[in-house]
Amino acid sequence: MDAEKSKRLVREFLNVLHSGDADGALALATDSPKLFIFNNEVPDGFRMLAGIIPSMFDGLPTREFTAQYVDGNTVISKITIRGKTKGGEQYQNYYTFFVEFAGDKVASMTEYMDSAYANAKFAPPS
Repeated sequence: MDAEKSKRLVREFLNVLHSGDADGALALATDSPKLFIFNNEVPDGFRMLAGIIPSMFDGLPTREFTAQYVDGNTVISKITIRGKTKGGEQYQNYYTFFVEFAGDKVASMTEYMDSAYANAKFAPPS
């Protein structure tokens, strides 16, 4: 698969996943895709993300892809995610995703973010 198609498929996959459409995202993945957050595998992670993201935001968050790089079957994407939390706060966090393909299907994704910032925005008040 060429580099531009790989980049486009990552953008499409994340748009569908972040919209809450787990089945749509999984249709773009292999039979047993893996999600890692900070190198820790999350069981049934794509369904979990698809379910949790819409519940955290007032409306869907937006994604700004600031850079994408391709190395073989891996696409590395720098993304800024913005939105309004259910608590009414503005959210702007910086993410890096490593997406590995098997053919034209997502086989695995590793996500890194500023987790201290995310926790401050989404943790329940104490």
